[in-house]
Amino acid sequence: MADMSRQAGGRQPGSKQAGGAKLRLVKAGGKARKTRQPSIAVRKACFLEVLRQTANVARAAREAGLSSSTVYSHRARYAGFARDWDAAIAEALDELESQLMERARNGVEKPVYYRGEVVGSVRTYSDSLGMFLLKAKRPEVYDRIGGAAPSGASAMTQDEAKAEVMRRIALLRDPDPEEPDEEDAQ
Repeated sequence: MADMSRQAGGRQPGSKQAGGAKLRLVKAGGKARKTRQPSIAVRKACFLEVLRQTANVARAAREAGLSSSTVYSHRARYAGFARDWDAAIAEALDELESQLMERARNGVEKPVYYRGEVVGSVRTYSDSLGMFLLKAKRPEVYDRIGGAAPSGASAMTQDEAKAEVMRRIALLRDPDPEEPDEEDAQ
């Protein structure tokens, strides 16, 4: 794969066309020899594998010896490749999500140093990571500002929404409106 990354960006100096296949002159032990670049199918498979591991299109293209514009062009042109691309991204994101859930649950061990030497470790937890995951998984409960609207709220008109806001402001000003007297209630 390392050799393919040097071939990114198209034709390299010292490369020649032969029968439609790209050939590259490689010096091995002082002698020049011709090598064939892997087929586009092989490079696309390599691209998808790296994409599955990293979810990084530019890196996957570079490691597969393809330009970003080539892979985006193939994505637009070939529905099967687009489906494989989406599946690779989904798999990479599933793995990332799994790792983040693990870190949120179990924390991360960090070394403790004293006078330049490791003397122990401490397990740290990220509340913000936990809250981020909760907001993503259960927005109706944990994401009150940006999450799903309460049921019936989307059906409100502008005037009804304004009246609701004014009602809530009034409650903030006087949270305990006058209770009816026992005499008034009878």
